[in-house]
Amino acid sequence: MSLLVTYPPQQDESGLGYYRRLAADNVLSGWRELASMADVPRNAGALLEQADLVAGVLGLEPEWAQQVREQDMVRRGWGHLHRKQTDAVCPACLAEAPYLRHYWGHAYVTACAAHRIQLVERCDGCGERLSPERDHIDQCECGQDFRELPRQPSTPSQHWLSALIAGDGTSTGRAEPRLKGVDLGVLAQVVATLCLSADPTRPMSPRTLAYPQSVSAAVAFLAPLELLLADWPRGFQDHVASRIAAGKPEARTLNTLLGQWYIRLRKLCLGTALEPFLQAIINVAAVQFDGLLGLDSAKAMAEAATDHLRASEAARAIGISEDRLLKATQAGECAYRTRRMGTRGQIYEIPRNEVTRIQQRRAEWVSADAACTQAGVSPAVLEHMMAAAVIQADVNWRQDLLKGGPVASASLSALFDCICAVAEPVSVGDEETLTWAALTSRRMGDKQAIQTVMQAIADGRVKAITCGRRLGDLVFRRDDVTAYFGTPLLEAGMSIQQLSKFTGWKWESIAYWIDEGLLESESILLRGRPCRVVLPHQLLTFRQTYVPLADLARGMGTKSSALSKLLPGIELVGARQLPGGAMRGGLILMADLGRLALIGARAGQDLFVSASPIQ
Repeated sequence: MSLLVTYPPQQDESGLGYYRRLAADNVLSGWRELASMADVPRNAGALLEQADLVAGVLGLEPEWAQQVREQDMVRRGWGHLHRKQTDAVCPACLAEAPYLRHYWGHAYVTACAAHRIQLVERCDGCGERLSPERDHIDQCECGQDFRELPRQPSTPSQHWLSALIAGDGTSTGRAEPRLKGVDLGVLAQVVATLCLSADPTRPMSPRTLAYPQSVSAAVAFLAPLELLLADWPRGFQDHVASRIAAGKPEARTLNTLLGQWYIRLRKLCLGTALEPFLQAIINVAAVQFDGLLGLDSAKAMAEAATDHLRASEAARAIGISEDRLLKATQAGECAYRTRRMGTRGQIYEIPRNEVTRIQQRRAEWVSADAACTQAGVSPAVLEHMMAAAVIQADVNWRQDLLKGGPVASASLSALFDCICAVAEPVSVGDEETLTWAALTSRRMGDKQAIQTVMQAIADGRVKAITCGRRLGDLVFRRDDVTAYFGTPLLEAGMSIQQLSKFTGWKWESIAYWIDEGLLESESILLRGRPCRVVLPHQLLTFRQTYVPLADLARGMGTKSSALSKLLPGIELVGARQLPGGAMRGGLILMADLGRLALIGARAGQDLFVSASPIQ
């Protein structure tokens, strides 16, 4: 049997409320009579569940019946939080459109989300609760028009919670804390936890109070939210602070300090839209709790909330070992604080801004590899630069917490800028130039000279002729650079060893002649070691002044010792006495040798004619 009056349900209309409105408009004695007409059992579940059958019999559009069925499925998801014994209405909403809003039936809804007034559950005329069995939605059985009931403003917390439920967790109606995407089931558990344990000094209230069946009971149960949500998040933070103060003094973790209240909220809020509650707890604990945070599933939040890092994490962020960082704290090189851990232990924590400061300072000092890359040189050239002190370097940088490597990066740039500032561009052939990167001992030979020329370049005494992008690209005249090296000088003359090999003289004798000032030489550094070089003109001067006795004996086919006995009147110079008393390296003055020749000539003997060997 089809109904005479039909219409679609409102978008936010209660499922059973829709059938109650249909029954009243078709002058039936309630929704149960409507169920009988639809030939379904006279209970709300059957009427709402058998949507297709009810729609077909009563002449309703199938989608209408399906809509109210889906609405009722949402209501069933509320479980014990569905207010069954009494209705609660908003007079302003009924004045706009007389139908029951779906969310009015939730046990935690105490206000109208649209008009910010409290829901009414008692008739102002007879004083009775609004019966769900009354004939008219907007009128009491006593005749009182609900649209004219007194309107009392709702509180901020009542509006916040009611708006969340009315919007299915999508909006708080601009009330704080503003949340989106809230699961109503999780929301109900969080609210119950907060209200049942509102007083940290008293045990949790009976769980049955979390299922109020009237608006007045709900208002009383939800009253703690007024303080908790006031001036968000300050009100809630004050509550957390009071719980910390009332917690166990010996507690070392937040779980122990705040107990099941925190554990339950952490499990409910973590990873959901309700995380702001958990975050507020962590934020307060980070300041007022001297125990250890982050030992549970909220570790990431705890790390983000505190302005300190554990020593192990700080050391990892800085790039050093934890032991090194702890030594630095004990030496007063960085700020820190301690936190209790375990029964008697403690851990060190470093302020985040201190970690940042150390990181910034360490970044100013780079590794050898990074310095080579920045300067465009090889490790060998970098070592010369460090030894020459043309850049700021510290071989003991590991002992300094604020140094991340042996080379100050800024000093490389400063050296480059300094050299380029005094550069004198000149066009020369490639074979006449040398780059900074080529100043290696393998190429140039003399380490000390390399360092000396680097210092000369840094001082501006040797100027670059071309500036590249990096230090290693700087180009210099080869003649300007080689003037600081012993290798060119060595090529022009002979070292003691080379002269000994060339002349057959003992190198000990040559060294002694040089020490005695008989043979002039030049002192150079070759591969970092002192070396004496005899130039051609110095050797010529020596040969014009002296004749080694060994050369004279060799020319006469005898030995030096035998020849020296035959020259008793000739003074030998430059002879070095050996440990056994013998003399080696004797020299005869060219003038003495000439006088001896004149004497022999006057005696009629030619000293330069071959004679029998001297015995």
